Amino acid sequence: MNIWRMKLRAGKGGDDMWGLCHKRGIASFTHGPILDTDLSNLEKSGVDSAVKGSARPSIWWFAWEIKGGDEIYVGDSKSHSIIGKGIVGGELGKRAYRYNAGNAIVEPSKPNIAWRHEVPVVWDDKFEPFPYKDPAPQNSVFPFRPPDSEESDGQASAPDQYEGESTETLLNELAYQRETPASKKNIERLHVRLSNQFRLWLEQNFAVTVTQEKHCIDLTFTCAAKKHLAELKICYAEDTRHAIREAMGQLLEYNHYPSYEEAQFWWLVLDCEPSKTDREYVSILRQKYGIPLTIAWRNGDDFDAFPPLPLEA
Repeated sequence: MNIWRMKLRAGKGGDDMWGLCHKRGIASFTHGPILDTDLSNLEKSGVDSAVKGSARPSIWWFAWEIKGGDEIYVGDSKSHSIIGKGIVGGELGKRAYRYNAGNAIVEPSKPNIAWRHEVPVVWDDKFEPFPYKDPAPQNSVFPFRPPDSEESDGQASAPDQYEGESTETLLNELAYQRETPASKKNIERLHVRLSNQFRLWLEQNFAVTVTQEKHCIDLTFTCAAKKHLAELKICYAEDTRHAIREAMGQLLEYNHYPSYEEAQFWWLVLDCEPSKTDREYVSILRQKYGIPLTIAWRNGDDFDAFPPLPLEA
């Protein structure tokens, strides 16, 4: 589950589209070169080359990376505040983008400009705005880390370091994983979904009996008389490194802490593909420390793994 900051305004000082998006139950986006281009069946590389600068990653994030279950925070450039929050609709973990060729919202002062690029959103009508410092004001869409504060349900202003202040005396709190109560609930839902998908994949392909959520362990099974133990992680904002770091501590505990039984094979299962560096790290752990670790990840309805699957059908 990812968290995004979106600006719903027609350029600098242009029409504010937030009210229209809120009423329609969407987040919307447009840009001159792709004004009437349906991105549904395009690859990222197929976006018009006239889309340049910060607009290009914003379009990529909006059209390809925002998925069902993600959170969107609405940033307002004039008030320097987060003024809205919602949960992206559609199937959890699946691309949410849709192209509205018929009745898209239009800019009030320029009704000939339709905002046809949309994602469905369930907006939080009880959300209370809060001030923030925008680390990427040039981007219409940007990954977002809501500051963690119980007093404001995750709605506290970001540190002033974005204004260029010295960081010699204060740690950057945004460098660490941040979760709000709402995002935690979404991650829990996605975790259950990933667990069920991995279990069904194992049972259908390897005829094993899988146990879920026993003694705090995500998933265990026996194959060819060898015990397998799996820790599953949802990569918050696709932060695979943080997910791997957290999972390794749990895998070590579940295999070596008194009262636990050591497994012959350890699985670390992610909801997105690990990077080349992640795989190199897994190789180091296996070769240098003899850790019997395999990292697996979802690939559509299937799962891939590195190194190759430690299973015998």
